[in-house]
Amino acid sequence: RALSAVNARDGIVISVEATQGWSADSMRIELDAGGPQNGDFRAEMGFNNVLLHGVHADGAVENASPASAQLSVDVGTDGSDALLRLGLETTNRVRVRSDSLTIPSQPGVDGRSFGTMAFDFDGGIELVNRGVFDASYDKAYLKGWIDNANLFYRQGDDTNAWVAMHDLDLLWEIPEGTLGITQEGIVHRAGDPQNPGAAPLSTSDTINLAMDFDLIFGRKVGDEEFRVTQDARGIMHFGWLGSIKDAEIKWMPGGIWYGQTDDVFDPYGAGAWTSEGLRFSSQWDYVSRAQAIALGDVGKEFRWRLGEVADVASNDRSNIQFELGDWTIWGSRSASKPAAHYFPLIALDVINGAGEGPGGLCWGSAQNTAVNVCQAGGHQFVNLRPGFTGGAYGSAVQNAGDAGALAIIVRDGQLQSYSRTVRLLEWDAAGVRSEREFGWGLIYALANLDANIYLYPGGSGTAGNVDNGIIADILVMSQTLDGSQQGFNWDHGTHLLIADTDAEMGIGFVSGSFLLAANDTRMWVRNQTGGDYYSGGLYYSGGLDFFSPAARFNYTSTFGGGLLPGHRDYDPLNPNPDRPQTVRGALLDLNLEGLVNLRFSPSDPDSTAGRNYLGYSGALRLGSNGSGDCAGGSDCGLATNRSANDRSYGTYISIAEPNRPEVALRLANISGDISFTNGRVDLVGTGERGTGSAGNEEGGDPSRPKMVISNDIQIGQAAYTRLVDGVAETQVNLGPAQELMIDRIMLGDATLGSMIIPSARIHSSITLEPQLP
Repeated sequence: RALSAVNARDGIVISVEATQGWSADSMRIELDAGGPQNGDFRAEMGFNNVLLHGVHADGAVENASPASAQLSVDVGTDGSDALLRLGLETTNRVRVRSDSLTIPSQPGVDGRSFGTMAFDFDGGIELVNRGVFDASYDKAYLKGWIDNANLFYRQGDDTNAWVAMHDLDLLWEIPEGTLGITQEGIVHRAGDPQNPGAAPLSTSDTINLAMDFDLIFGRKVGDEEFRVTQDARGIMHFGWLGSIKDAEIKWMPGGIWYGQTDDVFDPYGAGAWTSEGLRFSSQWDYVSRAQAIALGDVGKEFRWRLGEVADVASNDRSNIQFELGDWTIWGSRSASKPAAHYFPLIALDVINGAGEGPGGLCWGSAQNTAVNVCQAGGHQFVNLRPGFTGGAYGSAVQNAGDAGALAIIVRDGQLQSYSRTVRLLEWDAAGVRSEREFGWGLIYALANLDANIYLYPGGSGTAGNVDNGIIADILVMSQTLDGSQQGFNWDHGTHLLIADTDAEMGIGFVSGSFLLAANDTRMWVRNQTGGDYYSGGLYYSGGLDFFSPAARFNYTSTFGGGLLPGHRDYDPLNPNPDRPQTVRGALLDLNLEGLVNLRFSPSDPDSTAGRNYLGYSGALRLGSNGSGDCAGGSDCGLATNRSANDRSYGTYISIAEPNRPEVALRLANISGDISFTNGRVDLVGTGERGTGSAGNEEGGDPSRPKMVISNDIQIGQAAYTRLVDGVAETQVNLGPAQELMIDRIMLGDATLGSMIIPSARIHSSITLEPQLP
């Protein structure tokens, strides 16, 4: 960048300080105010009681310096073009808080709110461009960053718990590229996304990014409602770090598309009226380890980091995380898979329930613009129509058919990439990090991802605050397609594999497809209240709690393996007859229907069997959706298989040989109660694994770190206590406990018998550890 830094000698500097803070009673977004061609779909979203003021690093407000920022404007040249530099940067830490986020926007119309949010941050943005926007200039510089932020979220009043993204770092930096406005919208581009890899990679082809944070759980301490203290507990760490390349991101006008909700419309606007709103598209590849080294900056390698959170406010920094690195595209590029990450349409919109909706999805085949095309030929049309029934959450939100919601719509998404390296990162109590690297990967590739998600305010289970929280209708699917139908596709499919990337081979679940449908899903930041059936008591009783009275999960896949795309014999289109591309072991078809509750909890700091783990528990009542209806008039394709005879198997598990798929061993029409308690996902470091210690209960070499996934499973009568806890603060009437019943044990079309399990308790533990030389 040729421009000099702004100082007292050049440019314009404007300093702004909110000495007494700033406030606004309401900030409102209004969409479709004029109404579309066939009716008035005006929708609103409001941020209410908005405050901006200074804050300390830990979230304390008292005696904090006033919020302040500095705006700078400068001009210069790169030798051939006149350039403008704009900069905005905080000079004191800022808190932006909203007491409620509502749809409709006026608080008090129906009293419902998504909850309270507070965002504490230092950060800024810097732009150098030929003007502010110029689509014909390809040497623009843009950097936006946020450092050490805390994003708090709470449902109800300040007596309730909050969840926060703690130590949140965000970065988006394009060293050299395009930022302009075209007929499509705002275009942001680096490198050559239309011809990726055509030329040697340079720094100007990349975008540096970061989204890294600890997810923590806490509550008000003294008079400070949003403050991080030693009473806060970690849940998990999440991070995206490094660089992407040959990237193009577009922000376009237009939200969802309207029409009869039983029709499948063209998502790009043909045959349907498109609302006001916002659409995104994005595509990029990832910077690999070798490319980062060639650029002279190993930090540019893209990594995905997951793991533990160290004690939030103590001096003990010990924790362990793992990093998936050295990413590359899966298989061959094509028109539908032009990049490792390719999402041509993500729509974000506010809808008001007056008949809005983009239509449903085709389960079993590719999307099609024809009306009801999915209902023929054994395929299913699945849909969750916008509309919160509300009956499970109390009278305050019983507004049947009210679909005032924030809508998120995805079509034709492709995440066709995989990691070739796993790194284990271990911090000791003093915060000193050690690192080990392994030539294997945890591969997840997602093909043909589509989603309809509607978020409604209200429904929190917190007593006295039923009008706060988040309720969601969730419909998500990813399908492996062979042509236009579900099938086997190694080069462009949904895979979940464990791979030896040195040998360039993987094993696991390949060419899979999954459907997740969950109606009226309560998303609850639940207080910790204890419970006598938890070993962890207080800690397992609270956390992030998800409950749906009617849900479905259908997963089809092949258990097998094959050659990774980097293998010398990899060529699915022209395979070597002497070297098979894949090995197919068994066909799996799993369909679960019913009531579901799932909770993620912080760890117990006094646990003697490991520390900083991710706690979880859950409960299911299977078979409660046997009517084939997700409730609320929505068609989720429940209790219907895709075979020609259209026989209902309800909840089922099916296993078959690949060469005889019609002769399947099937457990069908399963119903009853199942729960999971005392669950933990624990990354056990070498410091926790001395011989004979509680962290070494599974045995093995104490010098090796490991991952332990364990839980207690209750079936039938034994599951009822956790099931009752799962429907807390709802109006769901469970009735008595239900034994687990497998109504039909089948081989092909023949029924061999039935099975009933009145009550049972099982302990399950899975340990994964690296093979070290």
